[in-house]
Amino acid sequence: MFAEWIALPRKAVHTLVAYDAPTQLAAGFAIGMIVGLMPKGNLIALSLCVLLFSLRVNKGLSLIAILLFSWVGPACDPLTHKLGASVLGSQPLQSCYASVLKLPLGPWLDFNNTVVTGSLLLGIYLAYPV
Repeated sequence: MFAEWIALPRKAVHTLVAYDAPTQLAAGFAIGMIVGLMPKGNLIALSLCVLLFSLRVNKGLSLIAILLFSWVGPACDPLTHKLGASVLGSQPLQSCYASVLKLPLGPWLDFNNTVVTGSLLLGIYLAYPV
């Protein structure tokens, strides 16, 4: 009886601590950092979460990174707003942005929000050193 109660938490803990190679730890932390920096109400963040749970990365470290950078992300909003505004205001890319927004799921990407675009770019930029 007691073994049945312990089996489910044991499997959950094993899933969270599996994949402990250095590359898997680093990839999990990097994806968690990107997800944590981004605002969560868009299709880009959801797609990154699906990617996170589809890859062989350390899920426990990823969840810790998401929690940590979810607290840091709002403090970076002024920086990400300026970065997103400069990228979205780029004149040569306006036709590309318009074509993406015309796609069926384009408006749900929410990349036209300056904070979302800036957070995504900042996360990708910081993922390389991580």
